[in-house]
Amino acid sequence: MKYRLIIFCCIIACVWSVAYSQIPWRELEVAKIRFEGNEELRDDALIATLQMRETPSGIWKFLYKISEKLGDKPEYFDPIVFEADYIRLQAFYQDQGFFNCKIDTAIAVNLNNKSVELTFRIDEGKRSLIDTLKLLGFSDLPNDLMEEITQNPLVKVGDPFIMDRVVAERARIVNAFFNNGYVGVRVDSVLPVRYASTNNIKLSFAFTPGKRYQFGIIAIQQDSTAVGRVEDDVIRRHLDFARGDFFNESKKVDSERNLNRLGVFEASRIEAVVGSQTDSLLEVPTRVFVRSRPFQELLPEIGVNDENNAFNILMGIGYNNRNFYGGARNFSTRFRVQLQSIQDVEFKRVFGGTGLRDSSVIGNAEISAQMTQPYFLNNKTSFTPSLSVMVDKRHKYYFNPILRGSLRVLSQTATYTTASIDWNLERIGYEPIDAKTGALFLDSLSIDRRPQFNSIIAVTLQRDKRNDVFYPSAGFLHSTSIEEAGLLPAAIGGISDLPYSRYIKVSGLGQWYWDPSGQRKLIWALRLRGGFAELYGHSPAPIPINRRFFAGGSGSVRGWKARELGAVYPASEGGNALFEGNLEARWNLLKDAGRWGFIEFNKFSFVLFYDMGNVWKEVKNIRLNEVAMAAGIGIRYDTVAGPIRIDFGFRVYDPDAPIDGRWITQRKFFTETLSNFVPHFGIGHAF
Repeated sequence: MKYRLIIFCCIIACVWSVAYSQIPWRELEVAKIRFEGNEELRDDALIATLQMRETPSGIWKFLYKISEKLGDKPEYFDPIVFEADYIRLQAFYQDQGFFNCKIDTAIAVNLNNKSVELTFRIDEGKRSLIDTLKLLGFSDLPNDLMEEITQNPLVKVGDPFIMDRVVAERARIVNAFFNNGYVGVRVDSVLPVRYASTNNIKLSFAFTPGKRYQFGIIAIQQDSTAVGRVEDDVIRRHLDFARGDFFNESKKVDSERNLNRLGVFEASRIEAVVGSQTDSLLEVPTRVFVRSRPFQELLPEIGVNDENNAFNILMGIGYNNRNFYGGARNFSTRFRVQLQSIQDVEFKRVFGGTGLRDSSVIGNAEISAQMTQPYFLNNKTSFTPSLSVMVDKRHKYYFNPILRGSLRVLSQTATYTTASIDWNLERIGYEPIDAKTGALFLDSLSIDRRPQFNSIIAVTLQRDKRNDVFYPSAGFLHSTSIEEAGLLPAAIGGISDLPYSRYIKVSGLGQWYWDPSGQRKLIWALRLRGGFAELYGHSPAPIPINRRFFAGGSGSVRGWKARELGAVYPASEGGNALFEGNLEARWNLLKDAGRWGFIEFNKFSFVLFYDMGNVWKEVKNIRLNEVAMAAGIGIRYDTVAGPIRIDFGFRVYDPDAPIDGRWITQRKFFTETLSNFVPHFGIGHAF
């Protein structure tokens, strides 16, 4: 009570001083909130418990005056809220195990600026630990359930008492019961008792498990309005449970994911009819609802993408059969043409007969067919054979005709983790655009113009915990890939009479996302990626160009165009070692701006980015002073297929420039830096 009296006296003093100066106390802005004496708990955790906030900076208040949706409103001192915040802070410390915490407050009024500064002086005291942990009502449980409950607990003897962890542990135990058939489990009590002598906690969890239930009859219901129908047996084999299995909520959810991954259903839902339990049967009947998509589709493709770290115009047509000869198999075939730097294409010559061989054309054309068998060994694994023919042209002097056949096995090894094995048989050639100039160029690069026929095996492991595929604001994506070529041809004496490459390639990718405010106003995104490839065993041929690393472009270091950056000559031929880092601040300044006419301002956002990286011939050639750096600004417009983006990048550090002009500070800003910015366009975030 005495601390509340202190607060009351401070508030009275504040109000009296403000009244004496004839300034209403509600006009005082909260200039600063500070904490003193807190050692165990950080300031950001404490500020999150308060309702009162610091007033925003001048620019945000100015924008707020223009429109409430553009800026942030000023925050004013309120003595009632301030007292409530004191109580909240005291309760927060209690929930963190600081039962003897003492909090004092101070209010400093600045009449000139019409503001106050609030200080919480904290004596945290000794933190209570959990010295005894009891589980009641667990005597006759199956061994597998007891093992699940006792493994990896969230609270243990010796841990500090934290109420949030206790609540989370209660939920974990309830979930364990529910996933082992105990649908009617009841929480009797979660009781912490503090001993005054030691200040420590005795914690007890008491449960009544109830009866153990099994999955009962599984009824399949397909939407009668859908044109196609998938066989019931196909749906059943993608469920992770069968009649007679102990009821498990996690298996029910995973089964829904299995059905959605098939791609043949527009919607799928699994419902347990818990109200139908009977003491005699101890079964939970289950209904599976599905609605099929149209099985056959003809899809024209017109759009843009940033594949191969470049801005590409894409045109094509595709055919899908989602239930090819039954079994939810997916058969698809595609014809695509991609053009990069379309503004440089001489269409008169292209349509006049030169086609993709024209020196102004950069891009590729591909025709492909693939079939996915969704159930391969188990319902988490699929098998996909495919065949494609491609003409890949990334240089004006030559192009690469590629014939590729591949087999892929993809498995969902955990909720957020996938593993895949790919085997590719690939024939790649080097064809000069014209016999004279193109041949001379290939000879100058010491490129063997004989086609290669490679056998490539790749193993990839990926863990994706992003909260959104198109607009992530939290979570991460990690991917690691190991690729080997040449082992099979070397073992059997060559698959054909063509030379082949023997190499090992390792690559890794990490992407992380943070939203400090939790309101998607400012999202930070970081990406690191790198890799290397090395020839081994007296390789008969070099690493093929389509398997090398490249840098520069809209998905790479944005101060350079696609395949323009590299500590190799020429950069367009790629290298065998890569390191890149990208940092973005995604600023949703107009998040609450609404719309004006047909313009939806809330769909616009801005990005500030910083990129670094390069490509080297080999790992041993990596030099720190050759790491290029770029920065810039971008604009995003949200769509259902991801944001449309425009980026403007400029070079901060150019390792290829003369030594006295590498850094941005050594160049004229307007005439040498801004005038040489590189624009990039695409759909979807850069990462």
